[in-house]
Amino acid sequence: MSEVKHWLIRVKDGENFRKSKYPFWGVKRGKYNCLKSLVKKISKGDIIWFFTNSDHGGKAIGMAEYVEFYDREDEPLFPINTFTNIEQGWEGDGEWDLQLHYTNLYNTEKQDIKIRIQCASTVLVYDTWKDKIKDDLILHYNNFKFYAEPLKKN
Repeated sequence: MSEVKHWLIRVKDGENFRKSKYPFWGVKRGKYNCLKSLVKKISKGDIIWFFTNSDHGGKAIGMAEYVEFYDREDEPLFPINTFTNIEQGWEGDGEWDLQLHYTNLYNTEKQDIKIRIQCASTVLVYDTWKDKIKDDLILHYNNFKFYAEPLKKN
């Protein structure tokens, strides 16, 4: 079994993330599908950290185990695995077509884990940026798994 990787996913101000009815987050596919190529590298069981932009605190607001992703474009006639923004409870009409499903979501807001990264990308590999983050996310992950219970979502 391969080693679990940690990923960072930017959620702007976090409001739509908090409003999500179902356990997935949506991102845009990126120019020339560049983000879709990166998302394909995330493996089942990898850890995804959701963090707000610096303008909105620049901190981790959630952590979960990645399950899989679905692309709305792959279901053009009848969506089976994807949801509309309205069905998910999101405001705005953004094309968040790549839907990253997760399980075992933990709320990390009270820990005030600062993640302030100057990079335009929405999805980042933690190992690339860990020297720019004061807190050790792997240590936090291990502590959450030991001491906390995941949130209950549909």
